[in-house]
Amino acid sequence: MWYIEEHLGEELSLEKLASVFFLSKYHIAHVFKENTGVSVCQYILKKRLLACKEAMAGEENLTQLCRRLGFQDYSCFYRAFRREFGMSPREYRETMQRTE
Repeated sequence: MWYIEEHLGEELSLEKLASVFFLSKYHIAHVFKENTGVSVCQYILKKRLLACKEAMAGEENLTQLCRRLGFQDYSCFYRAFRREFGMSPREYRETMQRTE
């Protein structure tokens, strides 16, 4: 899990993790799910979303921010963020700015 957190902005597929740790991607997927209760992909997505949410306190453009933290494009990030937090990234940022 530490590897994932240190490399959020990079490609983090099962294939990549398998090559880094010299293990089968099936073994990684099985052990990870058994120990965390979520799939590797779900874990990566949640970590990226939380990192983006924290980074939104700054002034960085949302499109640049989501790409820097590993999302391929803004629409993918937008849908995932809205599904996870119940509001758009822009709405979240505006809410944060009003409460400060």
